[in-house]
This record gives sequence, structure tokens and C-alpha cells, in this order.
Amino acid sequence: MVMIDRPTAAGRAGRAALLAFVLVLAAAIGVADAQPRRPADGDKGGDKGSDKPTDCVATLGALPKEWLGEAFAIDGITLGGAGLKPQLRLWGVQAGELRDRQTGLEAVAGMRARAALEDMLDKAEHKVKCRAVRWDRDCHVVAQCTVDASPAPLDLGGYMIASGMAYSFRLEEVLPWEPRASQRYAGAEAEARKAKRGLWPVWLGEK
Repeated sequence: MVMIDRPTAAGRAGRAALLAFVLVLAAAIGVADAQPRRPADGDKGGDKGSDKPTDCVATLGALPKEWLGEAFAIDGITLGGAGLKPQLRLWGVQAGELRDRQTGLEAVAGMRARAALEDMLDKAEHKVKCRAVRWDRDCHVVAQCTVDASPAPLDLGGYMIASGMAYSFRLEEVLPWEPRASQRYAGAEAEARKAKRGLWPVWLGEK
């Protein structure tokens, strides 16, 4: 006859303690997995609606509400302000890159956009007034910038769109001081596209 050992009280207690330990360990792992993980260095995440990195204020100080001074074109949508550490990116517009990313050579569209912006700044003696909207992910100050002109100040972003050297970008944002700026930009782009001004023949594949 085969004898079957029955578990003793001590054995049952040991197994119960082991089971309890396993359950506690599993619960701890579950809590750790539920905690939000910080993105790896260089990971900007997938939230395209909020470009503000956490270190802009720490690196460059508080976002300036307004800036007046001399500015110069870096590319078709970016200004470098004299004495201003962050660069200024024109709100609501996008333009071609200065250099082709594959060849590294100067790109005609980007160079023409930069030249158009710099020419307008030159006419205004490079005196610019900007109202800040937010930081972008590169810690540029996204701003609506104007220069003195007759009969009214000229909005640089609107000018670049109307001349066909840039196109509208992220118009879902609403400017508190000009709620219909997005509609104005969209209308200017439509007119420039229909008239085939500036770079539109290139963008439409006609050249």
C-alpha cells in the first residue's frame, strides 16, 4: 500500500506565507506599472498641441509679453532680435527650409522666403514690435510681429503669406488681441494661391 504524506500544520503555514508573499509582490509590480513614466531624453512625446518644453523658462526666463527692438531674418519665419536671447518665430506661418535636408545645399524656396522677409525688415530699418503667444518646442518665442508702415503697421506674418513666400500654419490658435487673425491669414493665402504669387507656382508643381 502506498502511503501519502499529509501536510503538517507547519507545512501548511509555510505555503500560506509563501502565497501571501507572492501576492504582495504582484501587487507592488502592478502599482509600479501604473505610474506614469518620464519620456526618454530627446523624446518630445506625441502631444502636438502643446509644444512648450519644461526647460524654456528655466533656461531663458519668463516668456516676454512684448518685445520692441531691431530684428534680422534668420530664415523665412524666424527673427533674431538684437539683445534678445530666444529667437522669434512668426505666429501662424510656415516657409521653406533654408537648406535641403538630404543634400545640405541651399534651397531656392527657403532662400527666397528669407530674402523677402529681410527686405521688408530693411525697409522698416529693422525696427520690430512683437507680441508673444507661447514658446515652441525649440524654445523660440512664437509671436505676432509688426513693422511701421503707412497707413498702418504691417504684420510680418500676414505679409509673408500675402506675398506668396509663406503659407498658413496652426491657425486653430486664437490670438487674444486679434481673434480673427486666423481668418485673415487664411484669406490672404487663398488670394495668393489663386493669383500664383511668389512661390505658389513652385508649390503647385507648375514650375
